[in-house]
Amino acid sequence: MTRIHRIIYQEVAPPSCIALLVLTFVVFTREFGRISRLFIQQGAEAGMIGEMVLALLPPIFIYTIPLSLLIGTLVGFSRLSTESEVVAMRAGGVSIYQMIWPVLKLAVGVAAVTASMTFIFFPMANWHLQQLRAELGASPVPSEIKARVFFEGLPDKILYVEDQDLRTSHWKGVFLADTAGTDESAGKRVILARGGRMIVSPDNQRLQLQFEGGLSYRIDPGAPEKYTWSGFQTLDVPVPLPQAQLDPAPTKRPREMQLRELRRDIQRGTPRQRRFGLVELNRRIALPVSALLFAVLGVTLGSRSHRGGRAYGLVLSMAMAFAYYALLEAGVQAAEDEVVSILTGLWGPNIVLALTGILSLRLVHTDSALLSRLANHRISLGLVKGLRGATRRLRDWWRTLSDSLRERMWRMAEGTPRIARVIDLYVSRMFLLYLLLTLAATTALYYLFTFFDLANDIFSNRIESTMVMEYFLYLLPHVLSMLIPISTLIATLVAFGVLEKTRQVVALKACGVSLYQITLPVFGLALLISSASYLNQEYVLPFANQHQDSLRAQIKGRPAQTYYTPGRNWIFGNDNRLYNYAYFDSDRDRFAELSVYEMDINGNKLISHTYAHQAFWERTTQSWRLADGWSLHFDSPQDRFERFDQRRFEYAEAPDYFEAEVRESSKMTYPELYGYIQQLQQGGFEVDHLKTELYTKLSLPLVPLIMALIGIPFAFTLGRKGALYGLATGVLLGMIYWGAFGAFGVLGAGGLLTPVLAAWGPNIIFAAGGAFLFLTVRT
Repeated sequence: MTRIHRIIYQEVAPPSCIALLVLTFVVFTREFGRISRLFIQQGAEAGMIGEMVLALLPPIFIYTIPLSLLIGTLVGFSRLSTESEVVAMRAGGVSIYQMIWPVLKLAVGVAAVTASMTFIFFPMANWHLQQLRAELGASPVPSEIKARVFFEGLPDKILYVEDQDLRTSHWKGVFLADTAGTDESAGKRVILARGGRMIVSPDNQRLQLQFEGGLSYRIDPGAPEKYTWSGFQTLDVPVPLPQAQLDPAPTKRPREMQLRELRRDIQRGTPRQRRFGLVELNRRIALPVSALLFAVLGVTLGSRSHRGGRAYGLVLSMAMAFAYYALLEAGVQAAEDEVVSILTGLWGPNIVLALTGILSLRLVHTDSALLSRLANHRISLGLVKGLRGATRRLRDWWRTLSDSLRERMWRMAEGTPRIARVIDLYVSRMFLLYLLLTLAATTALYYLFTFFDLANDIFSNRIESTMVMEYFLYLLPHVLSMLIPISTLIATLVAFGVLEKTRQVVALKACGVSLYQITLPVFGLALLISSASYLNQEYVLPFANQHQDSLRAQIKGRPAQTYYTPGRNWIFGNDNRLYNYAYFDSDRDRFAELSVYEMDINGNKLISHTYAHQAFWERTTQSWRLADGWSLHFDSPQDRFERFDQRRFEYAEAPDYFEAEVRESSKMTYPELYGYIQQLQQGGFEVDHLKTELYTKLSLPLVPLIMALIGIPFAFTLGRKGALYGLATGVLLGMIYWGAFGAFGVLGAGGLLTPVLAAWGPNIIFAAGGAFLFLTVRT
């Protein structure tokens, strides 16, 4: 029996460990962009980034550790079942209860590790993560400020910079509007300066803006005729930091509390604190218990023979995990809102999982008559009939697609020997199978953890399920662009690893088929995948990103807008004309509380300031009619101030100009971004960071092809160790590649590398390394 237990350990433990590595990496890809922005935008040090990475791991581990045991158990027992080893053990007198015992031992260890995460490391990591974010966000840093973008991170101030030196963070052409006061639309003070910089104290407690060569303009909204303005050579403007950000003892949320703190809230807190504390305490207990239930269910489902083998286990485990965790998160929200009891909300999913495991265990242990009665029931027969029909239609569709693909490939390979065409089809089909399985599993996992992030907002804001489904639909192009490269690498490693382990490569070489001929169809498919990635990036992703950002803002309960401070909207027009308004009605083309500044920002000169309580667009005259306002001109030897009830202004900006959406580079196609860069270059602006993103749009779609080139030599080197080792190798290579890609991007955005090298450097290095390794493999 000890030997049988050892065999089960060997089948379950390796895929569980590899699944943990894969799951954690896939989930962590969601954080790559955020961590990169910390380097670029907030100037975080490497030590702080390391702390943040470590703090992000426990919230991921509490889900991936139990889930990896489920996947490992299903994969291991599916292999034992497929090769009839389960049947052999049962024929030798080993019952399913004896088989499940070693897995339960593993499950107890996994549950203990998960419990240590939920009770100790999870709250500690959440609290440390909040402190790190507070430290980073306590005051703005110079690298957050971008040229030609309004910066709203300063209290009661709007900052605009025409250009800046990315190396020294020195500004050129600065506009600052101090919006504190009774009438924010008109502003209290406006500063125009030739240059400037931001100075932050080492302890992040004090902030000062230092301006060079300009003018300061002050106005009282209640008495605009009593304006003042003066020139200066240097001017220092202290900025008070929000006290909430500097609070030395911020309040902890339940998920950031240790066990003793939760018990204190449960015993002496308010009714709301007691309920939230009980919900969190039960959640921390329920998650480790799920590891035991996953183990039982994995053994019972994996021990039943399936033609799908390991692929069946992977797909089924993803579906089960998604259902379980979705029910758990929904139960948590329902219990906090007092819709259901804590027992029902927190332990209902575990009870359902336990009952399913017990029932399946009973059915596996005995050929129960209950199973026969259920199978012959009218409802069961109807479901089976419908499932068979759907399966038949799906099979016919796949056969038609395969035949069409086979005919096309056959015509393309008309001049090659018949055996080569058969091999191409065989290798292509195997590669596509593993690619689709890997992509489906990683996408499902990405969606699962995205749902965890949004679950609280979905339930608290009462978001309809159709909107959630629409958000996930528009998120799909972004997810595919991130996961297709690593899926291509894993599919290449697994497909050729299986061929190498089963000695099929040796047989093909013995028939005179070279290694180059075996790998040619995978290179062709990888090239097609790269082409599809480029089409997705250019024609689908920019528009999908706009929609999914808007939907995410609605789910989060935020207004879908490109600014963060309501009632304080700024936009530059033509001829250095700056508009500031409290509200714009796009349906009726009407402004409320409109201020128009005409200026020469590079010459530090304010030409005029016009204010109107309301402004209307006249379609007949194609001009703006301003009502109840005043105008102040500085373009004459003596300043002129005048009030008006109605006045027409022929500004070049029509209503559709203010309706245009401000888009980021990720929401622009290659020609749009190229044209935008050309406009900025003509104005003499620094565009290295935008050029890096432009060239990345060309280099990123080629990553799947490079992943195939890297994966093939590793597959033939490690193939004899099995597909699971290929999977682990793929994840490690993916980590190294994306790390290099992110590092080069940061260096390019900071001006330390040329944009071309920053975008193409990782591709060149890894392509050269893959080509060298490929040429050293025996053909």
